[in-house]
Amino acid sequence: MKSGVTLIKGEKTGIETDYRDALPVNMYAVKKDILGAQGYMLAYPGLELFSTVTGVDRGAVYNERLGSQYRVSGGQLISVDTNGVSTELGAISGTKQARMEGLYSFSTQGIIVDGKLWLYSPTSGLNQVTDADLGNPIDGVWIDSYYFMTDGEYIYHTDVADETAIDPLKFATAEFMPDPSLGVSKTKDNKVMVWGRYSVEYFINAANDNFAFTRVQTRAQKIGIVATHAKTEGANGFYITGGRKNESIGVYIIGVGSSVKISTREIDKLLEQYTEPELADMRMEGRTEKGVSFVLVHLPNETLCFNETIGVALGKEVAWTILKTGVTGSQNYRAINGVFDARIGKWIYGDKIDPWLGTLSEVFTQYDLLQEWELYTPLLKMETYSIDQIELETIPGHTTDIDAKVAFSLTDNGLTYGTEFWQLYGQPHEYNQRFFLRRLGYVGDWVGFKFRGATKSRMAFGLMEVTYS
Repeated sequence: MKSGVTLIKGEKTGIETDYRDALPVNMYAVKKDILGAQGYMLAYPGLELFSTVTGVDRGAVYNERLGSQYRVSGGQLISVDTNGVSTELGAISGTKQARMEGLYSFSTQGIIVDGKLWLYSPTSGLNQVTDADLGNPIDGVWIDSYYFMTDGEYIYHTDVADETAIDPLKFATAEFMPDPSLGVSKTKDNKVMVWGRYSVEYFINAANDNFAFTRVQTRAQKIGIVATHAKTEGANGFYITGGRKNESIGVYIIGVGSSVKISTREIDKLLEQYTEPELADMRMEGRTEKGVSFVLVHLPNETLCFNETIGVALGKEVAWTILKTGVTGSQNYRAINGVFDARIGKWIYGDKIDPWLGTLSEVFTQYDLLQEWELYTPLLKMETYSIDQIELETIPGHTTDIDAKVAFSLTDNGLTYGTEFWQLYGQPHEYNQRFFLRRLGYVGDWVGFKFRGATKSRMAFGLMEVTYS
């Protein structure tokens, strides 16, 4: 007898006596009806060195108006040219994430970090805004010729005629709920979203005297973010990490008058490891390329990747991946603050560990270092059957090195795996090679399979076929 087994969703058991999702590591699902499956698993892109910069990355933006890529790198604001050459533009204080995306006008690039607002222009350089009424901003956007900011309590904006001036009369508060205002965003229809811990309110420019904006009374929502950078705009709305009052933290997509939870029970279990103070410097970011949209959730100890395209097509249960760096252990994924540089048509990422910029690569290594990937199958009830053969549908022949080996192991309890067997995935230019494992033996009750590897080449896995008797 034969049975097809999908690889786009794995299962395991937990030490807390629970059935858990076994999330793929450094692999993601691609929607394609092929060989009897709805999709296949593909290795996440690697990283190639683009350039060496001043320090660890703290924020980035590609400024279309000024035609340049800017980054806060260590303690410096830098610009990065098309060859990766960086130029230091001035010193920036602090150590935390900087807000830069969506924070630039026709003539200046804004940087909010460490409770300060900085403005950079090619003509006047980098200057800190020192108006006594600025306070300590934590987030901001540029809208309708204003820099609109929050300091955690108040919302306020600069003068329309002077980007460095703050009028003490031009202050207001978000009042839908008595929660702190943790961040701001700008919608596609040119409204300001003021994110609270348990609320989001919308403001529109009404050209009022003093504070120019007016609350949109009917559009507020009872859901908010857990941290200032726990939000990002995706193809289908704003993605946030947070939730409603008196509920655990989750990941949501926010639309006009709607909020849909996209975190699964497994993702919620990963999030509940952290207290809210531990998530204060977490970050989220998005990327769309080759018809696939990703949302990355950077947590203190792991990076979660939501495949927005798969989530829409096949459901959220198969859309999550864990990204990591290295072969052993669970070292957090190192790339962060990706921007698409239109001048060269590439995504450029900063680094959490070293003063490097990297580009996404078709190889699987990160800066020439091997990375591990893992795939799991569902748990299969095969009591008293003997597994004669397993075949994985692969795309052989495209490996660049003779290192494309896959470790295969079984579990009969969903928690621990037995001895690993190694099988060659393929060799360069051997396009007809098939991936077989034979005579795996008797199954007492149920069984699950795990595949892992650490190679230079990216791999792809389709449907698994189990032959048993």
